[in-house]
Amino acid sequence: MMDSASAANPSHRSWIVIAAKTIVVLQSLGIVYMLTSAWVTVAAAAGFAVVYFAVRTLSRASRQVDRIFEEELDRR
Repeated sequence: MMDSASAANPSHRSWIVIAAKTIVVLQSLGIVYMLTSAWVTVAAAAGFAVVYFAVRTLSRASRQVDRIFEEELDRR
């Protein structure tokens, strides 16, 4: 079933979207490295990783809650 939320956020992403996001992150880290030091770049990379995994975990939890609500509301 496709609703407005799933249409706006497809389950699978095109390889070109993933490649573009990867390039942006790597360029951002390159700029940080050129302007500061390697340690600051490592900290920035860790920050990117934390944000990425937090968003992924929260998105998964949101889908699970939506599924639970849908199951519970269908029972009534």
